[in-house]
Amino acid sequence: MSYRTIIVHLNDERRVGQLIDVAAHIADQEEAHLIGLYVVPSLLVGPATGIGARLAQGGRQAFRDEAKQIEAAFGKAMQGRAIVGEWRLLEPGRDQPGPAEAVIEQARSADLVIASKADESWEYSLLLDFPDRIALESGRPTLIVPHAGRFPKVGQRAVVAWNGKREATRAAFDAIPLLKRAEAVRILWVDPAGKTSELGGSPGQDMAAAMARHGVKCEVATSMTAGMEVGGDLLSRVADYGADLLVMGCYGHSRLREFVFGGATREILRHMTVPVLMSH
Repeated sequence: MSYRTIIVHLNDERRVGQLIDVAAHIADQEEAHLIGLYVVPSLLVGPATGIGARLAQGGRQAFRDEAKQIEAAFGKAMQGRAIVGEWRLLEPGRDQPGPAEAVIEQARSADLVIASKADESWEYSLLLDFPDRIALESGRPTLIVPHAGRFPKVGQRAVVAWNGKREATRAAFDAIPLLKRAEAVRILWVDPAGKTSELGGSPGQDMAAAMARHGVKCEVATSMTAGMEVGGDLLSRVADYGADLLVMGCYGHSRLREFVFGGATREILRHMTVPVLMSH
């Protein structure tokens, strides 16, 4: 198992460094084809008439100008590397799908997607930050990178959140290319009710054995939340372990254009301190 095609969604010049650090490191390890993707949004809403249309086009030009700066940073980062870097600039028309739909469509042809954690303080966040949608709708593992801190060698120590469910299973196996290279991996069963696993036996032991057959050196641990929310407990255990990667299932249900996440997913998306690989 390996990542042969990786897409990194670059949507904000301020966060390009963190994303390229992670994407280039993984692409180097996997000898992957790395695609830098930027989508110019359509700011035109309603009839394209008069001043509104001209303002919208002026706004799009600002995004085009930013795309050139990001493309230059991406190209510079690819210099001297053995990997193949490809730059993609998409500019959907007014009647075409929006930025999220465009990225999701591209993501479905990749082995791994890398995106930034949403920055709620950014004025364009609602339009251009959608890592949750990528994880839920693309069908591909999505590595979400915090916008604070740098992670040039992500995956040296990893925590795999395990509860025996479908999403957690998919995330664990989707992460194997990263986990195989890790120095240490902990499979962590968080039991908020403090009850014995319904699967019986020691929680996580079967998964640890399966991971070992793929060359993943891992240990198994159990955490009792003692009243703490699962997401907060996970973040605490990640910090205690000195991990630089969290692997977990992404839980949610689509309701028209809204997404309702499980509490742990919501907590991690808001407060992650290390890159998080999510699968749904």
